[in-house]
Amino acid sequence: MSSAPAAAKDGAQAYIGVDVGGTHTDVSVVYGDRVERGKALTTYDDFSRGVLEAVEVAAARFELELPELLARTRLFINGTTVVTNTITTLRGSRVGVLVTGGFKDTFRFAGGPRLTEPDDHLQKNVPDLVSRKAIAEIDERIDWSGAVLARIDPEEVKAKVRHLVEDVGIDALAICFLSSFVNGEHELAAEAAVKEIYPDLFVTPSHRVFPVAGETRRWTTAVLNSFVQDKAEVYLTSLNDKLREAGLKGGLAFFQGLGGGISLNKARQYPLALLGSGPAGGAIGSNDLAKRMGHTRVLLGDMGGTSFDTGIISDNEIHIEKNLQLGPFQTGVNLVDVVSVGAGGGSIAWVGERGVPQVGPQSAGSTPGPACLDRGGTEPTVTDAMVTMGFIDPERYLAGRVQLKPEKAGEALDAVLGERFGWSTEESAAAVHDLVVVNMANAVREVSVGKGHDPREFLFLAYGGTLPLFASQIAERLNISTIVIPSNSSVFCAMGVLASDYVLRTDQGVGWDLSRPEGVDRVNQIAEEMVASAHAEMTAEGFSDADIEIQRSADFRFQGQEYELPIPMPDRPLTAEDAPRLADEFLKLYERTYGEGTAWKGVPATLVNYSVTVIGRHERPQMGTTASANGATEVAPREQREIFLPSERRKEQVPIYDGAAVTPGIHISGPAIVDEGDTTIYVPPGVTAERDEYMNYVLTR
Repeated sequence: MSSAPAAAKDGAQAYIGVDVGGTHTDVSVVYGDRVERGKALTTYDDFSRGVLEAVEVAAARFELELPELLARTRLFINGTTVVTNTITTLRGSRVGVLVTGGFKDTFRFAGGPRLTEPDDHLQKNVPDLVSRKAIAEIDERIDWSGAVLARIDPEEVKAKVRHLVEDVGIDALAICFLSSFVNGEHELAAEAAVKEIYPDLFVTPSHRVFPVAGETRRWTTAVLNSFVQDKAEVYLTSLNDKLREAGLKGGLAFFQGLGGGISLNKARQYPLALLGSGPAGGAIGSNDLAKRMGHTRVLLGDMGGTSFDTGIISDNEIHIEKNLQLGPFQTGVNLVDVVSVGAGGGSIAWVGERGVPQVGPQSAGSTPGPACLDRGGTEPTVTDAMVTMGFIDPERYLAGRVQLKPEKAGEALDAVLGERFGWSTEESAAAVHDLVVVNMANAVREVSVGKGHDPREFLFLAYGGTLPLFASQIAERLNISTIVIPSNSSVFCAMGVLASDYVLRTDQGVGWDLSRPEGVDRVNQIAEEMVASAHAEMTAEGFSDADIEIQRSADFRFQGQEYELPIPMPDRPLTAEDAPRLADEFLKLYERTYGEGTAWKGVPATLVNYSVTVIGRHERPQMGTTASANGATEVAPREQREIFLPSERRKEQVPIYDGAAVTPGIHISGPAIVDEGDTTIYVPPGVTAERDEYMNYVLTR
């Protein structure tokens, strides 16, 4: 091996960000003043194996062995799809539930959910996360005010949990008692009784994960946390053990869908927090890059192997979706607001019952994968279509580490589409291209136009291993004039997690009627207890007072309403004089959100929940390094390749540029392709691409 890189000689430390996706595992490493990336296929039998393979690829770019890079790593932060996959496939732990007597069927009622489907015959019940025989009723009762009406008997708890464990066969437990958000002493007493006889049983008291009014959301959140714990624990333990064995000396953190890191121990206690971590990493990275570039309004898009995620950033504020509707489940989870559709490189093309071609949401994933991977997949995918049209070089996929079989892609397209509709192989591929572009453009329209924003006023920041092939086509449909493709597009979510801090968030039901200002003392008591607890938790994570930031907010609604709007709260106790001011502020926010004249004038406003977010600021890698232009405005293409252009439905010789040769200031006019090794950038006719000082590709029409 050659000598260690210069970065190692000055004592520089590395920062490693990882995003385990549905098809690929992405790694971004900042070491000294260099940024490198690694990519490997996701290994479903043991996710940690794919992580180490991707880190090893990145280490080689620094001319280091894996143990050398890990030994020099200050922070390793990881986002994962393990929790998302567990809920999507409904293959999790066998959960038992202790519930207040008389409320056993609350899970079956599930708040009376309905699908957005007008045909009543197609309405479906919420899937059972818990078998009815795994629900045990406990004779206890706490009323709405927190008063104990019927005291809990720990011996009854022990007897019923023994039955659930030994006869029913549960391996995790959720404790779901009425009014626990006001007074959690019965849930805690039940947990203590359970731990006396089964100290290793995973237990989630509902008030610990979502202490807010509304039994369906609180209890479902508790059940989901226990449902995902087994798969999460296997992953967390395996990754921690293998990284330490391989030489990791620095800190290990896990990325949340809320948009910040948490420690290994916190992830073990609340694994549901890891839900949606990949898309959240992309949003954090997008906002960080947008700030450095001087942009405040961004539409983001991330297309990988399994899905397309999109969201909107306005005034550099990332919106947090509260009380997430997770498929059919009503939950209390808080996530970065990102819309996801089944449109990825592995999305499968098929023909519906009415004879109409479709793409997604089913995906071939990494196993068996697209047909062109020749790993057993036989159904045509988006990747197969792009290989067939010549956009993806089969000899250079993942920088040549994986060889593709175009003939397999063509056979799959012909079998499903070509023979059915009388299309050539290329026409079938172009149809798949057009369908997936429409699906993604509709998703971007949903988060922009659908929420009152004009997409023409936004920058489109496009990333992921696959989206650079489609970004211009999506932008054209929405009349967006400028697209930015980051230099590390294929691992951008992994880069995004490195731009984050540690974050913990707590919501607490309050229920203050603002027409009764005298209720402010109770609000302040709850708020100050929340702040003190949040500060203590972050201190326990090793952060000093100087590195801890507390943010307060509250949810408001008119009495009689079901949904709330959040308003920032001052960093101080509230006073009775704040009540009319907050009521007026809420009324104005309501009409800004829903339209002039929509407020329920004359109806009292209520501060429903108080929220505290605590942020632990830590040393992060410096990612603002810029590159200077060398004066060149043109570069010679590496080769010419025949491409079937989907918009023109014809073949054309197109120049192929090597991304390493494209420096700031160089202009490329379409049609053209830029090969970045682990992603391919398509510059359509009428579009110009230029690399900026941040090494981003900026595409303009």
